[in-house]
Amino acid sequence: MGGSLTRGAAAGSGVATGRRQVGMLGGTFDPIHRGHLALAHAAQAELGLDEIVFVPAGQPPHKLGRRISPAEHRLAMVKLAIAGEPDLYVNRIEIDRPGPSYTADTVEELLSSEAAAEWPIDLTVILSVDAFADLPSWHDPVRLIRQARLAVAPRPGHASPDLSTLAEIVPGIADRVTVLTGPNIDVSASDIRRRVARGEPIADLVPPTVASYIEAHHLYREPLHEEGLNVTEPAEPTTSPPGAPRADGLPSRPAVPHSERPPLDVARRIVELAEDKKAADIVLLDLTGLTTLADAFVICSGGSERQIQAIADGVIEGMRAEKIRPIGREGTAVSHWILVDFGDVVVHVFTPPERDYYSLEKRWSEAKTVLRVQ
Repeated sequence: MGGSLTRGAAAGSGVATGRRQVGMLGGTFDPIHRGHLALAHAAQAELGLDEIVFVPAGQPPHKLGRRISPAEHRLAMVKLAIAGEPDLYVNRIEIDRPGPSYTADTVEELLSSEAAAEWPIDLTVILSVDAFADLPSWHDPVRLIRQARLAVAPRPGHASPDLSTLAEIVPGIADRVTVLTGPNIDVSASDIRRRVARGEPIADLVPPTVASYIEAHHLYREPLHEEGLNVTEPAEPTTSPPGAPRADGLPSRPAVPHSERPPLDVARRIVELAEDKKAADIVLLDLTGLTTLADAFVICSGGSERQIQAIADGVIEGMRAEKIRPIGREGTAVSHWILVDFGDVVVHVFTPPERDYYSLEKRWSEAKTVLRVQ
């Protein structure tokens, strides 16, 4: 399988119980950063884990259609980041397995491995609170919690897990979750990639060996967007009273083009910002030629009122940093939908029931689906 589930056998709580206590930390790791390492250390200390195994994703199911670095680069950076850490290991199980990487499948395979048969393990999947909020949309979450416990770490700007609400969707989950007290570190891999593309320093965000690897292999050098364009500054967004969005999803007033950047370039950047806030099922639709009011829709979901608010705010703040401001904003978190109008690009953030009700993808079935991030 490539990686260790046995080298932690000499130490930790597993010696007393006869079962090794193993934490699994999965992710794209594009690149691995100090936040990942801090999370591993915090989980190990708080839960008394014998070892932590990092599992780089081969084909992340939530990033289908998105460009990610080759798996061997991401694996190499993980190895460099954990070198010298006695209880941290890496396993390439998802890289070697074809198709999308589902956590439930990975957990099942690890538990049935030869190493686990030699010395049985109790497995804890470690994840952040924003990822945990999306658990109902994961592949077979009931099977996952039957096989492993979950350790949920806090993240700045995100509420504590709502176990009672999740239990209605994933029965039994409340008894399978431990909420960690730390770390409260907000580091984003996408922000690191953008910094590298802009020639900005990342020494405080990744281990020195990882920074050197990124430099040596020229990773993340391709600019994500044009810099220094002549972008106008529209007025601050206005918020309409709660109500119902237009059935076609278009803003309540004509959109006004405001940027020389191609609309799809702006829309792709918005997708990245929504992804940073753990938006679910992000869809980018190309409406070119179908309406004069917008060239693109970005449609995504949040699991709660708090999350759809965080997604909308994150998109607005991120685009403001690039000198693009929305010309309008409609809906509120309380109404379970928020529309952000960037002129040529309109962003829709829904809770899942509201999104199903309005079914914008079906109403705009003639539009080209540029990408979908699940």
